[in-house]
Amino acid sequence: MKKLQKDWLTQGLIDFEYKKFVVLAYLQHVQRHFSDKKFYPDLPELREHYESGLRFQNHKGKLSASFPKDATGINPESLTVRYQPRQEDDELMTEIDSIINFALPQFGQMLTKGQQMVEELEAALTLTPIGMLPLRRNEGYLFLHWTSHAQTHIYYFTVSWPGLALPGLTLSQSQTIRTRYIDSVRKGIGTTYETLKLELIRQRPYLPNPATYMVESKRRLPLEETLLPMAGRLVERQALA
Repeated sequence: MKKLQKDWLTQGLIDFEYKKFVVLAYLQHVQRHFSDKKFYPDLPELREHYESGLRFQNHKGKLSASFPKDATGINPESLTVRYQPRQEDDELMTEIDSIINFALPQFGQMLTKGQQMVEELEAALTLTPIGMLPLRRNEGYLFLHWTSHAQTHIYYFTVSWPGLALPGLTLSQSQTIRTRYIDSVRKGIGTTYETLKLELIRQRPYLPNPATYMVESKRRLPLEETLLPMAGRLVERQALA
């Protein structure tokens, strides 16, 4: 199973054994990615499933109240109709409770594991400003580099308030930073990060004073699934500090 749908709990057969199989298959998929140091988009999606499960537990009374009920009589004092939930609705909620009570701890444990792994890897990254940083640091360039490799990947980034739509940009697993791939270059003796920045300014004069950062990793982390989103988080903190 590569992805767990947002409505997995109520989608299809609502049966504890079946849903248990669905949850465990999904978590095995996530675990394989974590073992390969690939955390995105699995980690944010796992967090969403966990938080959705918590919200469901907190609001399951409202859901139960929305199920059909049978009229059993009239209250003579308030002149209101008495209702009783149908038996099958009670059984359905019991089954859903069993499913969510099983799934939530499973989601929580895997989420904690993934977050700890990301924090350890992120702590080992080095973020270095390239040149003088402008006062406005929410737009510029991001260089990604593995210590043992000559190749550097260059991205344009912009940081905006959450929810602001910017066409043509890809969300980099964060609420506010978006990145767009520009190029990959091999650093040589005459190629420095400063010269790369100057060349970007020459090619894109509409951004004459860009905030530019280099994020270096000693480990060869997966680019799209790990290094780029983690580097984006570091840059986002700098931009919004």
